[in-house]
Amino acid sequence: MNLIGEIKKKGHRVTKSRELICEILENSGHAHFTVDELYKKVTKKSSEVDLATVYRTLELLGQIGLIAHLHRAHGSGIYFLRNEENIMHLICMSCERIIDISFETFTKINKLLMKETKFTSINNNFIYSGICENCK
Repeated sequence: MNLIGEIKKKGHRVTKSRELICEILENSGHAHFTVDELYKKVTKKSSEVDLATVYRTLELLGQIGLIAHLHRAHGSGIYFLRNEENIMHLICMSCERIIDISFETFTKINKLLMKETKFTSINNNFIYSGICENCK
């Protein structure tokens, strides 16, 4: 994914700080970051980037649909590159490992919820939590 190209295409300003943040996100594959974790990675490469810039860049990338974020019940939000296959996640409450729930499982859960509630569409931006097999 070319985040900088997409930012330019949407008519937004590209700074060196944004380029660095986008480079880290693109090189991370499908890693999940809190803002603080991403900020630490960015400041290892450049001490000139402040925390507010990381927040603003993530907000912009979210607004134009390039990244998504999830809410944890007790903790910081988690950000990751968006694609159609990674919209639901499960996090271990012990080791904090994050697992993507397959699109097939997501679809089954949504169909069940729609059947029980009579809703015609269901979206979410939260994370399921539990204890993984390694921590049980």
